[in-house]
Amino acid sequence: MYKSGTVLFLLLFMSSAYVLAQQKIAGTVVEKNTGTPIAFATVQVKNLKSTLTNENGEFELVVPELPVQILISHLNYASAGLRVTTAGTDLKIALDPQAMTLKEVTVGNPAIAIMQDAADKAYKTYNKSNYGRALLRQIAYESDRPVYLNEIWLDAEWKPYGLIAWHPTQARHLQGVKGISYTNTSFFSFILTGYLANSIHQKPLLKKVDSLYNFKLAGTFTQDGEEIAKIICTPKHKLKGKRFEGSYYVNTVTNNVLKIEGVIKGMYFKSSGPVSVKNKETTFIAQYRVNKQGDNVLDYSMLNTSNSLKVLGFGVQQTDLYSTLYMIDDETINRRELEAVDLEINDTKLVKAMTYNDDFWKKNPGIKRTEKEQAAIEILEKNTPLKK
Repeated sequence: MYKSGTVLFLLLFMSSAYVLAQQKIAGTVVEKNTGTPIAFATVQVKNLKSTLTNENGEFELVVPELPVQILISHLNYASAGLRVTTAGTDLKIALDPQAMTLKEVTVGNPAIAIMQDAADKAYKTYNKSNYGRALLRQIAYESDRPVYLNEIWLDAEWKPYGLIAWHPTQARHLQGVKGISYTNTSFFSFILTGYLANSIHQKPLLKKVDSLYNFKLAGTFTQDGEEIAKIICTPKHKLKGKRFEGSYYVNTVTNNVLKIEGVIKGMYFKSSGPVSVKNKETTFIAQYRVNKQGDNVLDYSMLNTSNSLKVLGFGVQQTDLYSTLYMIDDETINRRELEAVDLEINDTKLVKAMTYNDDFWKKNPGIKRTEKEQAAIEILEKNTPLKK
């Protein structure tokens, strides 16, 4: 028969062994020629979890044991593999940039054909859902001063035209003493994530692609033995409202859209009270990947808006909202709890009502925060009581 002291010792020993088994690996991904940090590169531990590098090219991952094999990939760079044997080491991983070439074209516009093939394939899965867990991180600054932060882990349903349903599972909301209140910043972060057009935003990938946009082939490169085409998309003069201007990256072998990057024109944000908002620029990036079922689904998206604020028609203040959405496949989520993404949902109120779990966020930061993001959190935490 064991004495209680012996049992307690064994429990403490087992707990310590478990903690020691959790190993953190961290590093920075840079461009080989210039040393420039590479943002939003995928760092995948073979057969385990993955993460993205932040805007400074930094990443962190917690793994059950070492050694592990990691794969670092980015659409614009050649992939690289690395065996990690030691925890706590600040890895520096350099990727070679892809060399883009422009083929001579004698007849027609190949860009239209490439986009039409991509659209034809995408519309076959228009209503096919991909379920998973997602991290939404949003930070707002006014005159470079942090005033708002939302970090939400959520269950999600995504379709080729956008993230259409969600259910927050863990969240924290931080609000500055001064500054405007952001009541629903999630809607556009969700609804714009697709590569197909929807009723909110007319993206270039339509059933008849050249009806609203002009296309030009910027060049091609080879990745994993397959040709990737970069297509420049510009809206025709008759296109009004929310429209895209930038580039689509399309795999010409599989006809999958791999990435979108550019700006969204015609963005408009509603405001209440004495504050008026004018959107100056909205930049947008979304990357896609093939899941285990062979479907082309969302990997991550980034939506950054720069706006001018006026109060009672006087004074101009700069405000910037940085929004990142990262999605991980998970078919086991509770689909019955999902709610439709709606412009009228007050996500700030919803998140405030949730219990903040400090231990969860220490273990599940999602994407490593930059120094600027961490400083913003520390400033806002002093002003915001968290519901624990």
